[in-house]
Formats: sequence, C-alpha cells, structure tokens
Amino acid sequence: MIDENAFNVFDLISVILGFVFLWSTLVVTVGLLIPRKKMIAADRKLRFAVLICARNEERVIRLPVKSILMSSYPKDKYEVIVLADNCTDKTAEVARAAGATVWAKAVPSSGKGDVLAWGVDKVLERDDFDAIAVFDADNIVSSQWFDAMNDALNDGEVVATGRRMTSNATTNLISGWYTVYWDLMNELSNRVRTKLGLSGKLTGTGFAFLTAILKGKGWRTYTMVEDVEFSVQCNIAGRRIGYVPEAEYADEQPIKVTHMWRQLCRWATGCWQVAGLYLFPWIKTMILRPSMRLFDSYFAILTGMSVAFVLLFSVIAFIIKISTGSPFLLSALLCLVMFAFVAFVALVTAWGAVVLSSKKRRPRWLAVLTFPAFSFILSATVLWTLVFPTKRWKPIPHGDFETSKNK
Repeated sequence: MIDENAFNVFDLISVILGFVFLWSTLVVTVGLLIPRKKMIAADRKLRFAVLICARNEERVIRLPVKSILMSSYPKDKYEVIVLADNCTDKTAEVARAAGATVWAKAVPSSGKGDVLAWGVDKVLERDDFDAIAVFDADNIVSSQWFDAMNDALNDGEVVATGRRMTSNATTNLISGWYTVYWDLMNELSNRVRTKLGLSGKLTGTGFAFLTAILKGKGWRTYTMVEDVEFSVQCNIAGRRIGYVPEAEYADEQPIKVTHMWRQLCRWATGCWQVAGLYLFPWIKTMILRPSMRLFDSYFAILTGMSVAFVLLFSVIAFIIKISTGSPFLLSALLCLVMFAFVAFVALVTAWGAVVLSSKKRRPRWLAVLTFPAFSFILSATVLWTLVFPTKRWKPIPHGDFETSKNK
C-alpha cells in the first residue's frame, strides 16, 4: 500500500526543483538591466581556419562557402575548409567549385565531434592560424561575422559564439519553434551571461576560438553534444564562452516531427552524458577554485533538465494522491497548475526573447503563442532518453526548403 504521506515527498521535490527557476530568473533580470561592455575595434587581424563539417550536403554546401567568401574580412586572413565526412555524393566537388579547400575524411566517424577533432588536429599541425571558426553545411554567414569575432577575440575573449538565427523561420510551426528557442539562447542566456561576466554556451555552430587554447591537446569531446561538452571543458579550465551579437549567421531548422524528435533526443542524450561525465571534475574544480561563473555554467545545463522533472513529479504526486483517497478534482487541479505555470513561463520568456531579438528572420507569432508545446516536447525527450538514450549519431538532412525565399 502506498503511504498516504508519500505524495508530500513529491510535492516537496517539485517545489525544490521549482526554485531552480529562481536562479535563472535572477540571472536574466540582472543581466537585462546592466549595460553591455562596448567592444573595441581591433587593428590586428587574426587569421582564421574556417571549418565546415559536411556529410552528403551537396544541396546546401555552397551556401556557407559563398557567404563566407563574400565577407568584408580581408581575404588573405581566412581559409574556408570543408571537412567532407565520408561523403558519397558530390559535396566535395560542389565545395571546391564554390571556392573552398576540401579535406576528405575516409575513416568512419561516430559524430560531429570526431570530425572536428580530425579537422582541428590538421589545422594545429599547420601552425599558421590564430583562430578556428566552426560552421555547419547549411549556414548562411553575415558579411560582418569575422570582423565582429576578430574584435571579440582581440578584446579578451578566447572562445566566442555569434548570434544564431533561422534561415527558414517562417516555413512551418516546427521551424518557428526552433527560431524562438534560439532567440531564447541568444537573448536570455548567452547575452545576459556575457554582460554579467558569466559564461554563455556554444550552440553547435557559428563559434570561434583561439588556436592557442588547444595547442598540445586538440579537440577532444566524447558525447553527442560536442558544443555543450566543449563549453563545460572551457568552464572547468577557467575560460568562458563570450557572446558576440554582431556576428550573425543563420541555419536551417527541422520542419518534420520525426527530425525534430530525433534531434531533441540526441541533444537530451548528450546532456545526460555531459552531466555524468563532468560532474566530479566540476565538483573538484568548484572546491579548488570556486567561482560564480563555474557554478552557473553547470547549473545552466541542469536548469533545462529540471523542468522535465518538475512535470514528472507533479504527475507522480497526482497519481499517489488519488491512490490514497484525495479528491480527484483537487489533485488534478494542483497538477494542472504546475503544468500551467511551466507553460506560462515558456510563453513569457518566448515573447520576451523574440521582442529582444534581431528584427531579421523572426518567427510568426503563432510559433511564439504555441511555444509551450515545444517546451513540453523538449521535457519529454529528457525523460525518454533517461530510459532510451540515443545510441547512434544521425545527421539531420538539409535542403528541405528553398533557402532563397528566406534570405
């Protein structure tokens, strides 16, 4: 028989997890209020190795190559290198025709992290680049991206990420949800944390770092979310991820439910991997070199995952309550209140992020109004992958829409 007081435990856990929101709310509130440090224009021009990871991307690979080559940055200060990962189509040929150098990888890869490790090692062997920039095969890069990133890396940042936007923001509801999500990451996470001296988080693409931080080490990531993992590695090493909103770029988002679910499950699996792999190194570093930046960096990963458990424990508490004779309507109401609270927070933050974001490539308002649904789906993948983790990295196909319509 279920202890009739057992539900109190789950109520208490839900309340404790709810307090996780307070830290994020505090960071966002204070970060929005303080002014941003003005970035100093640099006379020194760093030389960038621009790595574009691609696997069978003949339909879209010319987009990043052409947009980068149209940059206002001096042409002799960067080289566009396409990492053609076991391609069986014409990715290499199209990339070369567009003006890129192509490095073809024939050894099987377990994910993007493997491809980056291989490419970064080859760059470091040459020893003629100051920085490495990383893009995906579907990216469209603004002409000022390298100027802005050069200023940031000359102004004290060692790792920095740009403003991620969506090239197919208005294609359908799913791509609209992703657009809102990246606005949240840009405006209410990376921007506010950078202004507070905390660390942002890499979001898969559109970032750069000084080669000096990897000399003698190379790129070594082991999870399905190499961007989050590299962010945590930097934080533990005492480095932060800076956010450079002037460094704009856009990429294609999924437009099919199956592709969205696959990608979100991969993200969730990767976050579980990072949380487990770096928990003890993080605790050790916190003890030896405690800092608010380090506390926040790991805490930020757990915040998103905690929402899933707030919802889960609310449902468990509801089941236990009705099993022990509590009034059904009251128990259901308490559960619905928690779901409504999560939905309300998602809606308010979505609206705020879109309002604060760049006016370019904005989603339709229907995507904003229904964004709580995306939050619930994201929470579902967190719980699903705890039991059924993604076993193998699968790329999301690109080129499902006509990019030129969204330029």
